[in-house]
Amino acid sequence: MQSPENHHDYISTGASCELMAEPSQLSVNDRVLLHLSRYLADVTPGEYPTETTQAGIALAIGISRTHVPRAVKGLTKDGLATELTARVRGHDRRMNVYAVTSDGLRRAESIWKELMDGSFSVRSEGKTVPMTGRDIETRLGRKKAISAVVRIRDGVVEMNGRMRAPVKVMEQAPKMDRFYGREQELQSMEEFLGSDARIMVLLGNRGYGATTLARKFANSQEGADLLWFNLSETTTAHELESAMLGFGRRIRESVGNLPNVLGLENAIFVFDDYFQVGEDVVEFFSSLIEMKGEAKMIVTARQETPAYNWFYHKEQVDSGIVQELKVKGIDKESARRLLGNDKISNEALKRLVTMTRGQPMALIMLRDEDEKGLKTNTVFTPQEIKYLLLLKDKTE
Repeated sequence: MQSPENHHDYISTGASCELMAEPSQLSVNDRVLLHLSRYLADVTPGEYPTETTQAGIALAIGISRTHVPRAVKGLTKDGLATELTARVRGHDRRMNVYAVTSDGLRRAESIWKELMDGSFSVRSEGKTVPMTGRDIETRLGRKKAISAVVRIRDGVVEMNGRMRAPVKVMEQAPKMDRFYGREQELQSMEEFLGSDARIMVLLGNRGYGATTLARKFANSQEGADLLWFNLSETTTAHELESAMLGFGRRIRESVGNLPNVLGLENAIFVFDDYFQVGEDVVEFFSSLIEMKGEAKMIVTARQETPAYNWFYHKEQVDSGIVQELKVKGIDKESARRLLGNDKISNEALKRLVTMTRGQPMALIMLRDEDEKGLKTNTVFTPQEIKYLLLLKDKTE
């Protein structure tokens, strides 16, 4: 039962023993199917557990996020699982989730039945004893036994290790204001994590919410190791490298260089406000594109960034190494909620969204009646600001 792609720490199942199974008994698809079968009875109407999302599957099984899309695609093609969009426990938006079908459940039960009759070498308290899969289930119970087996690593099923908590370096991340809409953008970011692309660039003009979008997405990645780094004109390549290496060594002590860092399959790096940066920083990001690895990078960048400051080229977008996501204004209903006036007239709301182009920063300033901020940070004249403030309070 080999799993060369799995390099995660082991999971605790509450038992003080460790299994060693024969190689090549379980494929990634089989492991995903067994994992999903554990949650068939846990689904409440209209809400699914996080373990049924792509991120949840990757974390629970201990495989790279990029391996999950291929596995679930194969399962859905064979009619063993189905993909749907639903509410996820602990999240305020709908997400893609996966559930086993009746055929999938029968297949999972067949796989587990074969494993029950298989022979394992069990190391416990320094001793090695033979144990069948049925003995393991008797000792742990069905769900915990499946949880242990599907996380097999290098032919070893660990049952007494502990899953480490994800490393979060978020001190530089901004606080979250109220967040509405952006369902499509968030879905695109989820799909990016499961793609072969290594970098996603959130392109938006100042005030359109690229940073807030990145922050919202970062908050949703509970099981990922995540580093947030704010960029500025004074940022140096040395500072970036030091931050990434320090972060990587907190995850794995053996990390010695940037390729090692980018090889961390559960890591996400967010670099915020790529705009006017030094030449060494441009070269640093350009070099990251050339390094292969499972880690994902999200860069928020201003569309008005000078041409000489861009670290990637059209060819890299066309090849799929870099993905671009343009961040525009929010939709009318999201603007209504952000303004905090559910009774605002449709005509007034339409004019507000048109004039502000759905820019969240301007809408928040209107909500807070921040005339000074509007004068400083927008191109509106004093007369236009007064008119917008009147529209904000206009009801049917």
